[in-house]
Amino acid sequence: MSTAVITGTTAGRPRARQGPPELGGLGLAAVLTSYALQVLNFFVVTVALGSLESELRASPSVLELVVAGFGVAYASTVVLGGRLGDNVGRRRVLRVGLVWFGAASVWCALAPSAGLLVAGRVAQGLGASLVAPQVLSTIQARTEGASRARAMAWFGAMAGIATCVAFIVGGALVTADPGGLGWRAAFWLDIPLVLAALVAQRWVPESRAERPQRVDAVGTALLSVAVVLVILPLTEGRAAGWPWWTWAMLASCVPVLGALARWEWRMERRGRDALVPPSLLRTRSMVTGLTMTAIFFTVFGGFMFVFALAAEVAAGMDPLDIGWTLTPFALSFLGASLVGSRAAQRDPVGLMERGAVIAAVALAALGLVLLATWPGFTSWQLALPLVVLGVGQGMLVVPLFGTVLGGVPAHHAGMGGGVLITTMQMALGLGSALVGTVFLELGGATGNAAPVEVVLAASVVLVLVTALVAGRLRTPPAEQSGQSTSETLAA
Repeated sequence: MSTAVITGTTAGRPRARQGPPELGGLGLAAVLTSYALQVLNFFVVTVALGSLESELRASPSVLELVVAGFGVAYASTVVLGGRLGDNVGRRRVLRVGLVWFGAASVWCALAPSAGLLVAGRVAQGLGASLVAPQVLSTIQARTEGASRARAMAWFGAMAGIATCVAFIVGGALVTADPGGLGWRAAFWLDIPLVLAALVAQRWVPESRAERPQRVDAVGTALLSVAVVLVILPLTEGRAAGWPWWTWAMLASCVPVLGALARWEWRMERRGRDALVPPSLLRTRSMVTGLTMTAIFFTVFGGFMFVFALAAEVAAGMDPLDIGWTLTPFALSFLGASLVGSRAAQRDPVGLMERGAVIAAVALAALGLVLLATWPGFTSWQLALPLVVLGVGQGMLVVPLFGTVLGGVPAHHAGMGGGVLITTMQMALGLGSALVGTVFLELGGATGNAAPVEVVLAASVVLVLVTALVAGRLRTPPAEQSGQSTSETLAA
């Protein structure tokens, strides 16, 4: 969104240029803290599942619901959360979402039963769906040029950093058991973070769409149902042994998605406000970018699941050890994201291609190191390939987010962020479920190295596919000359 405005004169003197307030460093820190809180909360609970199981006597399927309840509620309503921010005001909706999330965290911390904990996790997911899209849309609406590239770099790196912090903090809390709180400490941790994020909102400039759009109730309902039909069976299926209802839900998703596509097409054709305008999704940057996002986060979700399980089963690492092992990956991810933000403005496609190749080489090297040291591998032995992996993924993610959001008009910024986050969440669920199932079926839980090598080999192939898909974004000179500013790749 450009900050330029029409200038005029006052009393014969030029009037100073004015524009919407920029998102400064403190404001960026505020919105990124809000986003990191969602990522941290998702992963820190997985570390505390053992403590939760013993205290609440929860079955494996209920434990899966503790994790899945958050993800399903989050992914199924995040596009609506983005649209609300576009209409009502992104900072306002962000504040409401933080308060909601904090209240849900208190509910979870005090939950006396597994059923009430699952309900609290669903409430947390709904709060997160109000928070997360405002982060991306605020960056999109209140930054431009180099400042936007840096903000996107920090956003892209935050997921990896928060994931590692979740393992470290979660492992430390479970081990220390402060005040005898056990798993409840993971939820009490949210409260000071929520309060800090709320106080910091004073530095976040308000923004909204110039023309408020009506909420597409039918489209929202169809999208929510479709997301639930995909994510719930993927997250619950493995623990439940893939019963018939999981396959029925996955099959039912196809006609629901078809109905959603027809409804959104009719809404846009009649000039009404569609939840996800089909014309926007037909742009090359959105289609290609979302395809790459789906592939990348499927690999990422599967890798995190397999790595954590293999480190625990084969090397005897606890969650805290796993967190420290992944720290070099998170730090190099951050560094590559920030350094690559400038290159992302000059040649985003080339940066994505190089990042994908580097990530593929790092995954192959990681497989060789594990094969040579199995099963007694250490954090130091994995440090170098994990550092290189973080560099490659950092180079890939920053221009990828810019590619997806670069063609989204400012008044659709919240919706665009919601679509991106929904794709990310569904891909993470698909990766952990599909790759995790293959890993366990091949005997991964027995400490055998072969399943890990198979998963890493498949990951190498998929990451290289993202490099090939990125090549589709290269626009011939004749076509590029007629391309509008809203369709360029530069974020």
